[in-house]
Amino acid sequence: MDIDDRFRGISVFMQTANAGSFTLAAERMGLTTSAVGKSIARLEVRLGTRLFHRSTRHLSLTDDGKGFLDSCLRASAELEAGRAALDSRKIAPVGRLRVDLPTVFGRQFVMPVLFDLTNRFSELELEVRFNNRMVNLIDEGVDLAIRIGELEDSSNLVARWLGQHKLVVCGSADYLRMHGIPASPDDLASHRCIAHGRGDITTPWFFARSDGSKDKYRVRGHLQFGNVDVIADAVRMERGLGQLPTWLVNDELASGTLVSVLDEYSTEGVPIHAVWPKVRHTMPKVRVVVDELVRHFAATMP
Repeated sequence: MDIDDRFRGISVFMQTANAGSFTLAAERMGLTTSAVGKSIARLEVRLGTRLFHRSTRHLSLTDDGKGFLDSCLRASAELEAGRAALDSRKIAPVGRLRVDLPTVFGRQFVMPVLFDLTNRFSELELEVRFNNRMVNLIDEGVDLAIRIGELEDSSNLVARWLGQHKLVVCGSADYLRMHGIPASPDDLASHRCIAHGRGDITTPWFFARSDGSKDKYRVRGHLQFGNVDVIADAVRMERGLGQLPTWLVNDELASGTLVSVLDEYSTEGVPIHAVWPKVRHTMPKVRVVVDELVRHFAATMP
């Protein structure tokens, strides 16, 4: 028996259970009562159980029939959700999209993608905020955010991996000549380290252990800033060492103005994710932007 016959039998079963009689189900489906009865009988043979209690005046589900109907309803709902998801992919993004971006990375790498999308989709509107704090997407009405670093577990958010960027500890050539080159992360205690953070909360520096795991080192800096570009400026001005993304200091590293240290302790990188509130069907405007970001960073990851 082919798969069409199997699904047809299940459809007849669901219609009959809903109608409460072979006759009414037959009328609704444009079949004969005999055809409905035979279809149910064949389904019962395949399943090896009776689905209905039958009498001349009454038709009701058996316990097995009730359980099977619940399963069929769940499967039907999943199929409908799949169909709706496919339909949503045919819909162009429209309306206002509220986006939250890390300041420097967002301006340099995400905004060009968003500008391109607004050129392609004239009805897509953007409201973009730049900050370096962890916003609550649901409470603050944010549709999409880009987050750099390890994600905290959250049952009400969806995340998609975009890539990762490599971090490097570096200092100016003149600073290192005056203060020496650290041989291990423990040597940082005797150096001027420029921290990233706000108030009492600072971002740890990450280093690789010999077993491949990451080790967090919380620096106590005489300077602390909430923006990585300001930290980079301070490093360039010989104020100390900073752990920075390589895309921000590649030119200075190449020229020798800045020098990387502790390279043997460097990690593979810090993950970058697109994050949005969990809903049954992702809005087309969110889906289109996330898909485009994935394609962009797969080709040009900083």
